[in-house]
Amino acid sequence: MKSKSSLGQVFLRYKLHHILFWIFYFVFWLSIYSRSYPFPLLLVNTTLYAVFTAASFYLIIYVLLPRYLNKRRYLAFFSLSTIILVVFSAMLGAGLYWNMHDYVTQYKIQYVQTSLYGFISIFSMVCMLGGAKMFSDRLRSERQRLEAELRYLKAQVNPHFLFNAINSVYFLIKKDPDKASETLIKLSDLLRFQLYDCSDEKIPVEKELDYIQNYIELEKIRKGARVKVEYSCEGNMSGFLIAPFMLIPFLENAFKYVSNYADYANVIRVKLVRTETEFLATFMNTHENVQRSEVGGIGLANVKRRLELVYPNQHHLRIDEQRDTYTATLSLKVA
Repeated sequence: MKSKSSLGQVFLRYKLHHILFWIFYFVFWLSIYSRSYPFPLLLVNTTLYAVFTAASFYLIIYVLLPRYLNKRRYLAFFSLSTIILVVFSAMLGAGLYWNMHDYVTQYKIQYVQTSLYGFISIFSMVCMLGGAKMFSDRLRSERQRLEAELRYLKAQVNPHFLFNAINSVYFLIKKDPDKASETLIKLSDLLRFQLYDCSDEKIPVEKELDYIQNYIELEKIRKGARVKVEYSCEGNMSGFLIAPFMLIPFLENAFKYVSNYADYANVIRVKLVRTETEFLATFMNTHENVQRSEVGGIGLANVKRRLELVYPNQHHLRIDEQRDTYTATLSLKVA
C-alpha cells in the first residue's frame, strides 16, 4: 500500500502523468492518420500539433489561470488566452503549411484552413484538459479540507476525554488512594492508545473495543457499586476497521449523565452487534431528566460531524430520550 501511494506521489510531484498523456496523445493521432498520410509527413505534423497544444495548455492553465482568473481578473485572462490561442494557431498553421508545401495540390492545403483547424484543435484540447485539471484541483482541495477538518475534530476528542479522566483521578486521590493508583494505570493504557494506536483514519475494531473496555473499567472504579454497567458483544468483533474514538463520546455521555438514584437502579448498558454488513452500537443510560450542559454536548456534536466525513451515506444515528432513559444507537456499514 505504501509503495503504491509513494509511486503516485512521485508521479504527481514530477508531473510524470503529463509525460504519459502527451506520449499517448502523440501515438493516438499517429495511429489514427497512419493510413491517410506518409509517415514522415504525419510525424512532423503530429509533433507540431503536440508542441503548440501543450504550449497553449501550460501557458493558459498554469500561468494565466492562477495569475488572473483565480484573482477574478476576467478580462485580462480571456484577452491574453485569446491572444495565445490565435498566435499559436497561426504558428501551427504556418508549420503545417510549410511541412506540406510539396503536397499542396494533393491535399488541397490552404494556410487559413490549416490555421483554423489548428485553432479548433488547440482550443478544444485546452478546454478539455483545463476543465479536467480544474476539476481535479477542486477534488484535491476538498479532500485536503476534509482531512484537515477531520484531524481537528479527532484532536478535539483527546482533551475532552483527558479532562474527564483527570477529574476521575482527582476525585479518588483522597477518597481511595489505592483505587486512584489503579485508575492511573488504566489511564496510562488509554493514553498509550491515543498516542500510538489511533493515528490512522481507521483502526482494527479490536483496538477500539479494548479502549472502550478500559474506559468502562476506569469509570467503574470511580462510580463504584452505585452504577451497574452491562457490556455485551454479539457476532464476530474482528476483521474490520473503524474510525478511532467514534464510539467513546456516546460512552462518555452515558457515564456523565447516568442517574444517581439512592433507591432506584442506575444502569449503563452497552451492546455491540456485528452482522455481515453492519456494526451496531447501542448505549443506554438511566437519567434523572436534568438539563444537559453545553460541555457535555461537545462529544456528540463532534462525532456527528466525523460521521459525515468518514462514513458519508454509510451510517445511521438515532437518539431516543425518554423520561428515565437516554439511548444512542449507531449503525455503520462495514465490509
